[in-house]
Amino acid sequence: MGVTEVSPQIEQAFLIHNSGCLITYACVKDAGGQDSDIVAGMLTAIQSFVKEAFGAGQWSLKRLEFEDRNMIIELGDHLYLAAIYSGKADAKMQSRIENTMNAIKERYWLQCKEWTGDMSEWEGCNEMVMALFAAEAEGDPEDAGRKCELCGGHMDETDNICPTCGYDATMYQ
Repeated sequence: MGVTEVSPQIEQAFLIHNSGCLITYACVKDAGGQDSDIVAGMLTAIQSFVKEAFGAGQWSLKRLEFEDRNMIIELGDHLYLAAIYSGKADAKMQSRIENTMNAIKERYWLQCKEWTGDMSEWEGCNEMVMALFAAEAEGDPEDAGRKCELCGGHMDETDNICPTCGYDATMYQ
């Protein structure tokens, strides 16, 4: 008998500016009094330590493993997305995290580059991070809507704007 592997389940996600400021935090259930701002600051401190200890900016922490929970970190130039999950990481989950980060960088490119510190500049970003928790329906026919080219979210056949990331599918046609 083979051991059945459980699909990884993302439980928490942190979008953090390189300054250490938490842009948005999302979770599937109450984190039990955890202060997401403190976690964001600690992750930033750990990233700084890794860069300092292992080589002038060329190294970054991309994964942490705990007993039954793990963290994967998707890096951007000015932001990073840290996702805490249970189970064993697979290519599908890693791709969803990478696509989410790419969608955020695409939609918020100006804020990424020249952020003023005004949190209202990130309006709508939480919904994009929350999309990481959406269970992907298995067995859905391919023609039951379209997938956004940027974030992989579901779009109506007649809609050209992704409701998840705001990507306009007509921009590059």
